[in-house]
Amino acid sequence: MPADPPSLLLIAALFVAAAAGWLFGRYRSGASGALAPEPNKLSEEYFRGLGFLLDEEPDKALEVFLRMVDVDNDTVETHFALGNLYRRRGEVERAIRVHENIMARPSLSDEHRLHAMFALGEDYFRAGLFDRAERLFLQLADGSGRHMQALRYLLRIYEQQRDWEQAIVAHRKLVAVASPEHPTAIAHYHCELAEQMRAKGDFTGAREQLHLAREAQRNFPRGALIRADIALDMNQPELAALLCQRAVELHPKLLTLALPRVMRAMRGTDAGEIERRFRVWIRPDPVARAELAYAAIVAGLEQESFVRECLPDLLREDPTLGEIVSATSGDPSHLTAEQCSALATALGRILRRTQRYRCVDCGFASAAHFWQCPGCRSWDAFAPVALLDLTPGMHRR
Repeated sequence: MPADPPSLLLIAALFVAAAAGWLFGRYRSGASGALAPEPNKLSEEYFRGLGFLLDEEPDKALEVFLRMVDVDNDTVETHFALGNLYRRRGEVERAIRVHENIMARPSLSDEHRLHAMFALGEDYFRAGLFDRAERLFLQLADGSGRHMQALRYLLRIYEQQRDWEQAIVAHRKLVAVASPEHPTAIAHYHCELAEQMRAKGDFTGAREQLHLAREAQRNFPRGALIRADIALDMNQPELAALLCQRAVELHPKLLTLALPRVMRAMRGTDAGEIERRFRVWIRPDPVARAELAYAAIVAGLEQESFVRECLPDLLREDPTLGEIVSATSGDPSHLTAEQCSALATALGRILRRTQRYRCVDCGFASAAHFWQCPGCRSWDAFAPVALLDLTPGMHRR
């Protein structure tokens, strides 16, 4: 079977790496007075390995190349090149074998040993062997030349394992030596712990974690939403509604998350009280009114009276939707209450079948909101997508 282009690239790279490493090692040996091997020894071993690669037998090829170049301080770079090539191709088990082979050699310099530890940690991380990767990165984070990279990997491990207490420790160590990739991450770690404590009914512990989140990040909207949840749990609906309003003032895109909480807080009150509460958010600005209507429909509140009031603004602000309504029902500004109600219901059905949120960093889309993007692991990157958006990558800000 002919090799595909990536295989051909790997073969060429392996040849260059193996030959260069071998020749460099032998040159150093000859210069120090040691006898060089037979002239055709390299070609015999190389062509054996090349044959295995062409026959799609990379395990046998790997054995040949590992025997072909003894690991020492002169030839170790060859082995690093082989291991990195395997990892980039997704062949993590072979990368692990290469880097473990390097680690097993007692004659390596300290610099090469640290390099091998880091490369092996990357292999374990890629393979999902987080416990092994964590052990290596913990050693590297303790004062080695790669401590910053090791701390960043530890953060990724603890985030994926949802070990928020360890993530906080690693984040503080990273902040002491470098700028974190996501400055708000530590506030989210405290919020995650607050969510866990709230679920157990430990409201005091949850508030303590929210206080720490506020110390790490002032005016943090997620913390306001969790405090609203605690207020709802403790039967304090007015406080919950005020906290939701505060969260939206800090971060308008959280309307879709705040509105259901406000409706829960207003449950059992009359329509006039609900209208009074939402009147705070119904501003003269047509763009703000359109965003309120859209957020309410996304949140499943399409039948509320304030949605029908703001829906014409949404139809004017969204060209695609406005054209559809104009073609079927006439001027969006003169729709009857019944038409607005029917249209809001139809839009709600559409949105419940689509991906309503999209990461502004990587484009990952989902029907649910995430504080941390499952795709690129960025925090605070999810926003509601534009209504009836037909262009990938676009989003409502």
